[in-house]
Amino acid sequence: WYQRRVREAVVSTQSTGSSGINAEYGVTHGGAYSKLISAAAPYTQQPFSAQCVNINNVNTGMFGLSISAAGAEVGDVLKASIGVMSGFNDGVSDEALGAAKNKLKLEILSEYESNLGVRAATGLESIAAGSPSSASQLCGAIDSITNEEVMEAAKKINGSAPILVSYGNVENMPLQRELL
Repeated sequence: WYQRRVREAVVSTQSTGSSGINAEYGVTHGGAYSKLISAAAPYTQQPFSAQCVNINNVNTGMFGLSISAAGAEVGDVLKASIGVMSGFNDGVSDEALGAAKNKLKLEILSEYESNLGVRAATGLESIAAGSPSSASQLCGAIDSITNEEVMEAAKKINGSAPILVSYGNVENMPLQRELL
């Protein structure tokens, strides 16, 4: 039960920082509406994206940031994004948490609209949680997430050592020790 609550809080943290839980790369510079995009936008002149990544299994998970930016700007985009994530250690406003919960519930309800979506969601929920849940059960669990749980999840995420993976021009990629 505890692992499931932590997983729900992590997903809520992801939804608070990002444009949506199923978006692979987020929103580009022109449509800045997520906290990650808004934080990085002042440092860029080129198109970029910043998105939270969250992959869960029954007893393990991976949370991180996916950044795509021009080589000269990648360091600034990454540092701004990490700053946003660090800010969650102090919690989020009730308004931001409510918006994140609504985004999550919308994603779940949208997924359950078709037979294919129901089968896929049921399969993923069975793998991640051990047994399937209905859309109403998932929405109820999301509604019960507290700001304290989001802060706990954020502290756990931000307290872990970062792993940097880069593809392409790495000349302006900050060193791991520069991010801590």
